[in-house]
Amino acid sequence: MRNAEIRRDIGARLVDERARLGLTQQGLAAAVNCSRLSVIQYESGRSSPAAETLVAMESIGVDVRFLLTGLRAAPLRIDRDRFTVAFAEALRQAKVRRERLSPEEKLDQAWRIYDALTHLSNTVGRA
Repeated sequence: MRNAEIRRDIGARLVDERARLGLTQQGLAAAVNCSRLSVIQYESGRSSPAAETLVAMESIGVDVRFLLTGLRAAPLRIDRDRFTVAFAEALRQAKVRRERLSPEEKLDQAWRIYDALTHLSNTVGRA
């Protein structure tokens, strides 16, 4: 894998993480003490965040393991029932779309759904 491709992959995953956390580019920049231009450059793959920036991102909830590798870190406390629902939904969506997913892709999709359900639950719980 070439450096430019790695930077693009990290950038795409940063967009996903920023959306998962409900942050704008400016919001992320402010939270990790960098400029909005830096966030734009990270997301576009023109540059990669420094180690200090990754540490700051992790402190606000960015899954840095996912950012760098594409593999989600397991939450510290998993709601087993919620994950069962998320996994069933991932399988249902794959079936509807007639997709053949690898086990890793199924789990990745399930974690995304789990994250969305958790975020929704936390949002509704605060209202």
